[in-house]
Amino acid sequence: MNTKEEKLRKLLTQQNFDAACRNRPAVLEQRKRQARTFAATENGIAVLTDFSERMSYIYAGALGRLIGLEEACAKLPSAFEGDIFKCIPPEELMERHVLELRFVQLQRTLPLHERPGYNTVCLLHFRPEGQSCTPILHRTYYLESFPNGSIWLALCLYTPFVGLPAAPAYNIVDNRTGTTLLPETCAQLDSQLLSPRERSVLQLLAKGLSSKQIAHKLFISVNTVSRHRQNILQALQVNNTAAAVEIALRLHLIV
Repeated sequence: MNTKEEKLRKLLTQQNFDAACRNRPAVLEQRKRQARTFAATENGIAVLTDFSERMSYIYAGALGRLIGLEEACAKLPSAFEGDIFKCIPPEELMERHVLELRFVQLQRTLPLHERPGYNTVCLLHFRPEGQSCTPILHRTYYLESFPNGSIWLALCLYTPFVGLPAAPAYNIVDNRTGTTLLPETCAQLDSQLLSPRERSVLQLLAKGLSSKQIAHKLFISVNTVSRHRQNILQALQVNNTAAAVEIALRLHLIV
């Protein structure tokens, strides 16, 4: 599962960061202070990721010590918080991956000034080896974008959470109003991830057809099928067809 998260973060680090960004050092320092304050106030973990530099700043309260983070503040040359993800069950990481795919798609549709007004929210669990399970409220914010639309700074928050009957599902929240995206809006965002032809190809791959069989059925060349397969893996940020099928089923892109 970590490979899916790494692939998604690779997509974000390969954006075009050539455009000028005003007061970049000052903005970065401001966001670092916000992350540090969160960790200190809620005893949680805050991960501020700079996609342009492929750098993460991890600020950890007591929750960090629970999963073996030795430092209260660490700078990592990576856009991937692997030490945290390894403590989360694979099934939950899959749901988180699907949610972030949808969130990236939403961000691309929004004006830059509206992007920080949304965040993801989901309930995860930390299960360090040999320790009891701890419920975690997880949120992701894309705080800053470049003028050309490239997402620059992301903030991931992990907070100890007491499970409630109405515990939050995997969703995207408009934090200015407290409302979640409507199901039809989510479905529209999901449908934009793959073209109709790519969905047809993936549907046939899910049924076990080979590239040659798909080419014959859709009246296209085998090379075209191969190109569609690569586009599907890129769009869903996975490394193989099995993972693409699993995510597409969760997104209701295929049946």
